[in-house]
Amino acid sequence: MSDDRGLTIDQPTGPALAMGHRPSVIRVEQAVYGSFPFRDQGYAMLSASPGCRAEWLVDFRVACQNLGERPSNAAESPALFALRLASGPWLVAGVFPQGRDDRGRPGALAFHGLFLSPRAYRSIEANPFRLADSLKGDWNADTSLNSLTVEPTAEKPATLTAKDPRASRIAMALIKGRRVAIEDPAPIDGLAREVWRELPIRVRKRSTVATWAFSNGNQFNLMAAPRLVGMTFDRSYLDPLSFEGSLDQGESSAPVGPSLWVSPLALTALGLAAALALAGVGISLRGSDDAEIPVPHVSKDSEAFVNRSRPPATLSPDVAENPDERQRATEAIANLADRFEIDNIGESRDDPSATMERLSRVLRYRGPLLSEPERALLARESHHDAALALRWDARVRKFLDDRPLPPGFRTGPIRWQIETLAWSFHAENEVRTADGTTPKRSAAEVAQALAETLAVDLPLRPTSLSNRFPALADYLVFLNRLPRR
Repeated sequence: MSDDRGLTIDQPTGPALAMGHRPSVIRVEQAVYGSFPFRDQGYAMLSASPGCRAEWLVDFRVACQNLGERPSNAAESPALFALRLASGPWLVAGVFPQGRDDRGRPGALAFHGLFLSPRAYRSIEANPFRLADSLKGDWNADTSLNSLTVEPTAEKPATLTAKDPRASRIAMALIKGRRVAIEDPAPIDGLAREVWRELPIRVRKRSTVATWAFSNGNQFNLMAAPRLVGMTFDRSYLDPLSFEGSLDQGESSAPVGPSLWVSPLALTALGLAAALALAGVGISLRGSDDAEIPVPHVSKDSEAFVNRSRPPATLSPDVAENPDERQRATEAIANLADRFEIDNIGESRDDPSATMERLSRVLRYRGPLLSEPERALLARESHHDAALALRWDARVRKFLDDRPLPPGFRTGPIRWQIETLAWSFHAENEVRTADGTTPKRSAAEVAQALAETLAVDLPLRPTSLSNRFPALADYLVFLNRLPRR
């Protein structure tokens, strides 16, 4: 069966499919990037299968470069990383030392990348380690790649011995929407596998991992590095030396230290508010119909916060669509829906209008809001939790159902439809160019910008303000359902 982003999934037929079995074989595209002793080109693409798209290869190269350069005193060991590319597919990549490069310099690396559609990634239960055996590091000047048929390796069940005591604590942190960086003298493949076994699939689908990295340019949810000092981490990362306090109270400084540990007492100190927040994480945005997503009571504040300003004017006839542009835009919209786990029930995935209508209908916040006096009170407080609460409020208000798509939406040009969808999520300015003028991006680029705008880049944790401002508990539940940037 051909996936609508150019990747193919070989699915079983007959009884196996009817029983809900997942595909046992997937066909993926692949590419190799790196520096090799047999050619004088430095770091460059060695080969790519014909199905690889140019934008995938650009994102692949950037992701590899963001991994950084191995320090001279760091171990030369193979590693794995996995992340969702901005251009759509998931990338599962092996990192392999090559010894000296073409000029005799040590530390050369080769990256073997496998590209999977989000649907194919879900078919392997969002577990990149099931593809580890398909990654290799031995290449030569005659390398020529084709599409690869892969039978994912079954994950071995956890053993009762030699379990890393950090695994459960890290899994808990990832479930709570935090990120973890570990200083370790060697790659953490074994630990990362244990963590992934403990994660629910809903968390795996939004989590990225690098078992060995030398910078944090990719902002992995879980990563290990030989040395953390000097790297840049935002406040969503836990400090390994104060991990216990981080779970209970939230924000911490950039991670520093050789290990990650938390006392079991810290987990019991989370309290009722944290338990409710964790329960909210488990509510998926997916469903067979809209009714599966709880619709809280719409408060008077929600009703008062109505902005029915006009959507973007229809594009002039001189902005003509061409089939290639429409196809790329259709793929970008499908990627957006996959990223937010919105299934287009009963509609063709090749119908972007139907997908956008479902996104506009389902991906909404309909719960209580902070009132104007409450926001004013928070603005006067100096505590960092107050500032965080206001950032949550601003993000949640983008998802209010106060800007319905206009009549005749399905008949408009796809570029106008995507701009109108962005307008419906109060994101018309974010998808424009830096000066706020009419977008110069392609329709597909506007859709990709919208996906990034709606994803969450905020710390998500219980705060000390939930008892005073009850709407914050609803905010936390809703935001925890969204993918992270």
